[in-house]
Amino acid sequence: MTDAPVSKGNLNIAGKIARGFLRSKITAMLMLAVLLAGSAALLVTPREYNPQIVVPAANIIVAKPGASAEEVENMIVKPLEAIMNAQAGVKHTYGYAVNDVGVVTVQFSVGENQ
Repeated sequence: MTDAPVSKGNLNIAGKIARGFLRSKITAMLMLAVLLAGSAALLVTPREYNPQIVVPAANIIVAKPGASAEEVENMIVKPLEAIMNAQAGVKHTYGYAVNDVGVVTVQFSVGENQ
């Protein structure tokens, strides 16, 4: 196999563009300009390390002393979830029950009045 140089007639458009960039003295200046522009963009772009994201939500805590978790779930959590889901602007509800206490978390759509 011989390593003969490629003649000018055998290059397609990509080869001609590549050859032009390799032989041009402006290529180094373009690379420097892109590097400086990227560095400037990195310095100017605002960043926040701890963004303050507010998710409109509410916790509803209901106590029923002496009740088991199953009773709290059936008597308090499930009906309360259904009532809250029917409200306008409610995105999602979920609840859990333990002995004596039921908690329902209501997540509102962004921009809704809680």
